[in-house]
Amino acid sequence: MPPLLTIDSVECLQARLDALGLSLKITQLAGGELSGTLLPLLLGPLRLLRIRVDRSVHCAGPKPRGSQIVAMDLDRDLDGDVTSPALMRSHGQPLLPRALFGLSCAGEVHLTTFGPCDMALLLIHREEFLHRADRLGCSVLEQVLPRNWLTLDPGRFARLRRYLHQLFSTLETDPTLQQVAGFDELVSNDLIPLMLEALIHGGHAGDSLPRAPSRIELVKAAQRWMEAHPRQPIHLEGLCREVHTSRRSLIQGFREHLGMGPMTYLRLHRLHGIRQELLGADPSQMTIGSRAAAWGFLNPGHFARQYANLFGEQPSETVGRLRSLPGLLLDRPSPPE
Repeated sequence: MPPLLTIDSVECLQARLDALGLSLKITQLAGGELSGTLLPLLLGPLRLLRIRVDRSVHCAGPKPRGSQIVAMDLDRDLDGDVTSPALMRSHGQPLLPRALFGLSCAGEVHLTTFGPCDMALLLIHREEFLHRADRLGCSVLEQVLPRNWLTLDPGRFARLRRYLHQLFSTLETDPTLQQVAGFDELVSNDLIPLMLEALIHGGHAGDSLPRAPSRIELVKAAQRWMEAHPRQPIHLEGLCREVHTSRRSLIQGFREHLGMGPMTYLRLHRLHGIRQELLGADPSQMTIGSRAAAWGFLNPGHFARQYANLFGEQPSETVGRLRSLPGLLLDRPSPPE
């Protein structure tokens, strides 16, 4: 497994995660060239990722089949509460800094980050995770996981986060430690019980998460329409009719869950669609203006400016770059067992 991997664009982040078995659609929400790092670790039966990016993103897609996910924030102030501005939302749910999330195997990933993020993602085969729980006397684990979110008490969360910080920092400094005989087993035998203990005993009744606003379902319905009709012209009133809601409800829903209005998000979504076409395009067989027009961007100057504001480069700089991406990627691994 390679050491620390660099991320220099939204498609690089998406491709690296895809190579690790996470097939997510990632939409960059904040303008500028996205950058970050990804540290992938294979530790016995579990896979552990540290993902750092410097821009707001929205991630959506299926969860790995048969795998248990546990995700957590590695960076935010632990004293934040439900009244603090939400820096992460999972299915519209504002997440406290001490939340473990992504726990339910049902449904899909629907995560929005507001600003730079530093998060850990643990994946382990679900049956193995439940087997380990039984061996440690944590047979009630199956009652916890369907919640999808769990806010831990400060002490347990701090211990878990401190352990992960120490592990990540050590391996970023000296990746060869993973080659030491018994290292993977030693870490997994420490981390899995620590995670199980937090899940079973770490829930803090006073920090129950607020109910996610019902408008999240309107947002998801609008997103599904955008995916199914990537180039179809539409205005706000038409989008409201498609998802059977009012202008006010749809606008409020998008602002709550994605930090922008529905038409702004639609423009970003379509800019990503054009970018995917430009990445693999043969410059001799296309013109940027014709591709942009096909997606509804009829003014070349306005399109180029909006594109550069979002991705930090001109459309002409993107053309054909996909041919350089395979060298960045990892071979796709088998799911952890």
